Amino acid sequence: MLFEPPIDEVVKAAGNAYIATIIIGARAKELQNKIPALLQASSSLAITYAAEEVKNGEVIGVSVKK
Repeated sequence: MLFEPPIDEVVKAAGNAYIATIIIGARAKELQNKIPALLQASSSLAITYAAEEVKNGEVIGVSVKK
């Protein structure tokens, strides 16, 4: 369960819960595959690190309308 950062802050930063879920999942997977040293140095889970990035506006989602 994600306690820090608070999920309501992450959802607010992302726009809605669905977008937050997609962005956090994709970013966590990217962190695990491409930057494992970053996770080892911070001693936090990839999902927590990704959620923090979304909350801080470091990672954003883009919606495409057709």
